[in-house]
Amino acid sequence: MAEPLEPKRPVPPGSPLGYLPRLWKAAPDDEPAVESEFKKKKKQRKAEAQAEAAPPKVKKRKPTADKTKKTLAGGEKSVLVEETPQFDTIETRQRIRIAIGAALAAIVLLTGWGFYRFLAPERSPDNALEPEVFATAPGGDQRGRDEQESRILFNRARDVAKNGKADLAASLLKKITTRYPGTLSARDAREALERPKQNLPMFLDRPAVVASPGGPTPPAPASSPPSNVVDATKTTVSGASGAEANLVAPRNAVEPIPAVLASIPAAPQPSPGQEKPSRALPTGFRPRPGSDVHPSGWPLEIVGDRDGAPMVLVAGATFLQGRDDADPSEGPAHKVALGGFYIDKHEVTVRQFNLFQKEAGKRTERARYLSRDPALLAVDAEDDYPVVQITAREANDYCQWSHKHLPTEAQWEAAARTPDGRLFPWGPDPSKQLKPRDTKQVFPVMTTPEDLSPYGAFDLAGNVSEWTKDWYDPHYYQLFRATPADNPTGPQNRPRSMQLVVKGTAKNWVVSRRDGLKAQTRLPNLGFRGVLQVEGPGNSFEPPPSAAPAPPGMPAAGGGSNVPF
Repeated sequence: MAEPLEPKRPVPPGSPLGYLPRLWKAAPDDEPAVESEFKKKKKQRKAEAQAEAAPPKVKKRKPTADKTKKTLAGGEKSVLVEETPQFDTIETRQRIRIAIGAALAAIVLLTGWGFYRFLAPERSPDNALEPEVFATAPGGDQRGRDEQESRILFNRARDVAKNGKADLAASLLKKITTRYPGTLSARDAREALERPKQNLPMFLDRPAVVASPGGPTPPAPASSPPSNVVDATKTTVSGASGAEANLVAPRNAVEPIPAVLASIPAAPQPSPGQEKPSRALPTGFRPRPGSDVHPSGWPLEIVGDRDGAPMVLVAGATFLQGRDDADPSEGPAHKVALGGFYIDKHEVTVRQFNLFQKEAGKRTERARYLSRDPALLAVDAEDDYPVVQITAREANDYCQWSHKHLPTEAQWEAAARTPDGRLFPWGPDPSKQLKPRDTKQVFPVMTTPEDLSPYGAFDLAGNVSEWTKDWYDPHYYQLFRATPADNPTGPQNRPRSMQLVVKGTAKNWVVSRRDGLKAQTRLPNLGFRGVLQVEGPGNSFEPPPSAAPAPPGMPAAGGGSNVPF
């Protein structure tokens, strides 16, 4: 049972009354500024409960920066802290600086090396007397290393002798005999040093005569064979194989002449009692029957016994080489002095090249290149077409077999331009009968009567392009801007392009055009012709004479190019 409520006692008079109840809600500003500790904890628990119940909010942020809100000690104030990116640390920046510096240093070094290689001249064999340092031969064979080093030194002596520096060549040969006395190269060097004592050339690279100590021997009459000419087919050349040394040269038939030559007037014949004495020719060559004689004593036309090819005389003279108003590689136009030489009347034909392969027993790889084009193979079956798909080395092998050599660029251009400086074999102006030619089209030799030089050489401006023995340098003519060239043989330093000069490539029939191709190139419109030099340095009779040193920056006169064969 509930207890009865105690009645309220009356307030005594004079006592303070209690607080009256609030009848309105206080505004936020009226709330006390300082909350009790109990209320603070209550609010904190409520906020934590709401945070656990609500889904987490994912904020998009940059991958390189992580911004988090951290509370400082004391819990009074929070600040926004940004984390350092992974690739933006001091260590990473240092590494990047090192890598960039190394890359810049490598670029500077490579650029400097490139400028040095471009500006610095390559070392010529003439000014390098010591052999290169070779790696140890397999098995540590000292004799093999000696043979290799002595052979390189011997080849340098040969090149030096070709450039007319006989004294330097003799010093190189003496080094071989003293430094490598038991090698085959030392034996060859001793033989080479003995030849000048017998009035013979130091190196027997070509048929030669024994020079008379008292002066030049007067030429023998054409009817009697020269008694002092060494038979190149029986001469034992140092380093030649036995089959090569005992090879007997056959007397092949003269190349047939096409009917187109019937329309060309023959050379005037000397009247009775006014016959001119003909100079003796090298072994393996004879005057062509009915040929006239040049005032210098050389027959105007000769025939090679090996290949039966007719050759025409290009008398020694000074002619103009190059052209100013054309491709920069053809300029500047400059004068060139050349000794007399013979050049093939036409390009080497398929008949002649097949004869070379049959007699020399040397097959080339051209057949498999011809088989790729049935039309070309059908054309190649015709004997009167120029032989194509020939590398420079194969062309040189043919020339050695026929006792000739590939023409220098100057010889080839002189045979086409003559001393009057014409740009076409027929004259200074283009022909009205000939249209711009198709450089890929090949015709039988001597089928274009207009393409005939005053010397009697055909197809120098047209038909197929032709190899020469000179290295190709587009800036080579700049050496002769102020000084005429004397029997030039091309750049003496091997170019980085490893290209040889190719002539007869212009569509407009101009013979000053020059291009470069690598020696191993085969093309369906690329052939060659041979040259027999009878005057000047490197001729077929005498060794090149000792010449005065060339001016600085100028190539030596005469001699052979540093060709790869």
